[in-house]
Amino acid sequence: MKKKNVRRGGTIFDGRVVLDLDRHVPYFFTYISNRLSRGASDTYRKHFGLGITEWRVMGVLAGMPNISANQIINAIGLDKGAVSRSLAALEKEKLTISEADPKDNRSRLIRLSRAGNALHDRIIAAALEREERLLSTLTPEEVETLIVCLRKMRANVPHANAFDPLNPADAKRKK
Repeated sequence: MKKKNVRRGGTIFDGRVVLDLDRHVPYFFTYISNRLSRGASDTYRKHFGLGITEWRVMGVLAGMPNISANQIINAIGLDKGAVSRSLAALEKEKLTISEADPKDNRSRLIRLSRAGNALHDRIIAAALEREERLLSTLTPEEVETLIVCLRKMRANVPHANAFDPLNPADAKRKK
């Protein structure tokens, strides 16, 4: 049966609306993210003994030292459990240092240790090369346009996540 586009990301197939994987933006994000994460995790584990989540936490701490676990969670958008496990693994390997927050004794401020900074500096070269390879088919102007669009979409995530199909106001979306 022939497909017919009905709206961005959807198409009619066999008389019903289905995802058009060639146009559904969340599919692209999921596919790219999953494939990049798997490749990065394999590479970083093999060459540096570190998984992708630990690397993401280290990347945040390298640019934002002395922050709390909640600030790390907000910066990278991962759930509390994943960040907590990564911080425990990094601390076990002596790659981070954690100290009580002088402004809030219930919170701890985390930063990379000397060993953590050294490992970060080894991994960052691989991470940036992987990014270069991913973007290699784009012109510099396309890369800048992509970054602008991604920032807008990142800011719009709460709006997308607020959608409730059982709420009559949300259900009155454009068809």
